[in-house]
Amino acid sequence: MVDVKKLLPLVRLGVFGGVCVLSLIVFALSAHIMSYTISFSRFYYTFTALSLATAILTLLSLPALYVISIKRRGAFTSYVAVEVGWCWFLWIMWVASAGNTVGFGVNFCSGGLCSEAQAIEAFSFLNWLAIMGYTITLLAFAIMMHMRGHTKVWQSEVSSFDWNAPNVRVPQQPYLQGGGIVPEKIVAGGIAPQQHFVYPQQGQYPPQNVHVGGIASPQSTGQTVFVGTPAGGVPHPPQV
Repeated sequence: MVDVKKLLPLVRLGVFGGVCVLSLIVFALSAHIMSYTISFSRFYYTFTALSLATAILTLLSLPALYVISIKRRGAFTSYVAVEVGWCWFLWIMWVASAGNTVGFGVNFCSGGLCSEAQAIEAFSFLNWLAIMGYTITLLAFAIMMHMRGHTKVWQSEVSSFDWNAPNVRVPQQPYLQGGGIVPEKIVAGGIAPQQHFVYPQQGQYPPQNVHVGGIASPQSTGQTVFVGTPAGGVPHPPQV
């Protein structure tokens, strides 16, 4: 089984490092073409300006994201949600730079500045594919962990989050016999534990003493009271 917790940070390091190297090359080539056209013709091509700006954004942001995630744990710039959003923006910028370079028609010329423009186009496409692949992968894993019950994944860091964590089990609340859920008491700092009360059973009547000639009254307090006529006697009111 693949250890995603170790593999994903390595993929992140490789993508960030490779994209920064290619961005440095794009930055140098775009700056050279722009400097050449401005010095001789007093203008510059739009694809060089867009590629230069995208390379600068990438060189400033990706190393900062990686260093901050190592040196300062818990920073909001290291959140998975922030990283997914920023990388999504970067790969859109890179695909726009590559498309703008293709629209310039560099594939129909050769030599000199055309070769440099073709290199800008190729490296822009590579950066787009690398960042897009990493972003979609990170987003897919984050959604999967969120569905498993780890809702804090969006405020976690890629390098420290446990991507192999199992599903979170939600404790079931006890039910009453007549239906319904036992209410929980909310206290400061969490939910108070359930208190189970044992209700006393209803008292039973003491056994009745049966005597010859009558039945003892249940209201007697130590004395036996006869109700009815004793055998062979004369009826008389009950004795108290």
